[in-house]
Amino acid sequence: MLYIANWTLVTVLVGLWSLAAWAFHGLVVWAVTKAPALSGPAADLSSIPVPAWLLQFLPIEAIQSLIVGLTETWTWVTGFLQAAPSVASGVTFVTWTVWGLGAATLVAVGVAVHVGLSLWGRRSVGSAKLSG
Repeated sequence: MLYIANWTLVTVLVGLWSLAAWAFHGLVVWAVTKAPALSGPAADLSSIPVPAWLLQFLPIEAIQSLIVGLTETWTWVTGFLQAAPSVASGVTFVTWTVWGLGAATLVAVGVAVHVGLSLWGRRSVGSAKLSG
């Protein structure tokens, strides 16, 4: 009975692991193929008016450097989003490699528990023969 419970648990865990890998893979591939649509031209943040209350707390030079930094960051993010579809095949390879390693680990744990149950059963049978 413990063998059935062991392998049922291993089968359920491998199924859940497979479902999680499939969902992760689908979500990431969808995200990287849709990423270029999220990138537009670099925002012109210099045309955004600065609130008067912010000028009380920060000097104008700090605000200007923040605007320049945000514009440069947006340019970098846009470049990354344009290149994102090229990593979709790499995501596939990594996802299913990790899935294979995880599934093999779960099966190896199942085998170890099976062997442990077998040895425990032999030991308890052997000690019952000695005492009886």
